[in-house]
Amino acid sequence: MGITSPERLADEENLNSINLTSSLTEKIKAQDANGETDQNAILELKKTISRDRQSAQVESLERLKGVLPDNTVRKIHTAQETGASNWLTCLPIRVKGFSLNKQEFVDAVALRGDSCASDSTEVRDVTASMLREVCRDVSTEPILLPLDGEHLQYRTANTANEARVDVMARGFWTRGRKAIMDIRIFDPMAACHRGISLEATHQRNEQEKIRAYGERIQHVDQGSFTPLVFTTSGGMGPKAKCFYSRLADVMAEKKHQPRSHVVAWMRCRLSFSLLRSALLCLRGTRYSAPTTIDIASLDYQATVVESGILV
Repeated sequence: MGITSPERLADEENLNSINLTSSLTEKIKAQDANGETDQNAILELKKTISRDRQSAQVESLERLKGVLPDNTVRKIHTAQETGASNWLTCLPIRVKGFSLNKQEFVDAVALRGDSCASDSTEVRDVTASMLREVCRDVSTEPILLPLDGEHLQYRTANTANEARVDVMARGFWTRGRKAIMDIRIFDPMAACHRGISLEATHQRNEQEKIRAYGERIQHVDQGSFTPLVFTTSGGMGPKAKCFYSRLADVMAEKKHQPRSHVVAWMRCRLSFSLLRSALLCLRGTRYSAPTTIDIASLDYQATVVESGILV
């Protein structure tokens, strides 16, 4: 969970507090009602304290990695991926779609240590909803054009006549051209992935998707293909990062909102979608449906501030 022990940090934090308030303390002792504290100096001291605290935490983590089992170290790397812990750092506001009930929270914490199978339905639907804000002709589970004697290079290519992908949007990458995305959510703790790094695992899963759909979509459907690969804990593959970065750019421009706030909201929303997908596979019909959010009228900046989402 990354929660520090107040008992262990009490002496250090007390010293930091004394240093930060020393100039004000001296003025109070001297009964100086006209003097002003140097706010710039206090700000620099706060930055120094923050850097020192972060450095100490990094050093502590590196020491732990040296004695922990490889399996545990990989779990730590998985939890540290961008987007993997967003659901833990925002306020649990139900109307914003950022809340879990007691059972869901307990399950979610347990899944940080041991992943499980995950369904891509909510991630697909959320992605399609965001695309509808900036693109026309957006559909979910579109059927690819059937093959008519075309030869595909890879043996693992999907040649089914009614092959489906997750999302299609016209004009996302290139004006007038279909952009087709297919989602894969994989368990980084699975035995088949443990021998390689997380980065290499993301790339391998992306390549498998590209071999299955890329050539067919490019030459038969005359579109572009982007594999959206996630870990069950919320990490993204390189091509997914590129896709959602572009999507955030366009959404921010259309809504006249700060891009940083759009990105922060998007990561948190996807984090909860991935988490709920895993909980659905874990608990089945006992899982509570998420609150529906109207993205069209959403103020991303206000939502990020109200929900305490880290920018």
